[in-house]
Amino acid sequence: MEKQWTTVIEPKAPLLSIPVREIIKYRELIWTLVKRNYEVQYKQTILGPLWLIFNLIINSGIFSFVFGYVGNFATDGTPYFLFFMTGSVVWDFFANCFTSNTSVLMDNSYLFGKVYFPRLIMPIANILFNAIRNGIKFLVTIFVWLIFYLNGDVAMISVRIIGIIPLALIAGLLGAAMGMIVSCLTIKYRDFTHVTGIAITVLMYASPVMYTTSQLPEAIRNYVYINPMSAVVEAFRYCVIASGQINYMALIYSIVFTIITGGIAIVLFNQTEKNYIDII
Repeated sequence: MEKQWTTVIEPKAPLLSIPVREIIKYRELIWTLVKRNYEVQYKQTILGPLWLIFNLIINSGIFSFVFGYVGNFATDGTPYFLFFMTGSVVWDFFANCFTSNTSVLMDNSYLFGKVYFPRLIMPIANILFNAIRNGIKFLVTIFVWLIFYLNGDVAMISVRIIGIIPLALIAGLLGAAMGMIVSCLTIKYRDFTHVTGIAITVLMYASPVMYTTSQLPEAIRNYVYINPMSAVVEAFRYCVIASGQINYMALIYSIVFTIITGGIAIVLFNQTEKNYIDII
């Protein structure tokens, strides 16, 4: 009697395939990996996730002093501490999704070589873990907004805050997609491991996290919007504290850029996972 296999593992799959059914089937593994990321990040720490809050407050204080009080950067009437904190929340989500996925293949090669599961589960788990971390930062930001609101320094939050959900989704997917592309390239060219830190720093200063695009000359402003995160950061800040504006054309460009980058990331990821274990 011929045996009937319940699972068949084969490398030949369409380059743009996303195994949705398998990902749903292994959904418990996703949460296990999220818990693993938490333990790796905060194991043997006294304060644990409280470091997220301290880092956010300290960084906001430093940038407020340097760019707000010393540099006198314009904030459209918003207190600089809250201005920077609001922009950094969505930027950090993008940056964390990017950096956590730049070595997703290398860091988990020991696991990929022993156990089968949809490889896309790893980037998904990283996105969810970073969403939780930045969700905590966002709650702190809302608390800081409340303090300024009670002092009469900022306006009331309105229904527009719902817009942060799709904006955060764009930031997370874009960061993960770019990280996956770097991860695939790193398999053959290890030079990319030395470039990612510099690249993310340059992108941060090229995004309106610490300044508003309205204070830039129009010629420079157009170049700033080439960075797909510029429109996302501006729109996110506007949805929360009504500071700045939403550049809808630039936002559409960011969405299209994210879709194209995501498609490229999936193609490279599916292509690389077929034989990268043999390469490393």
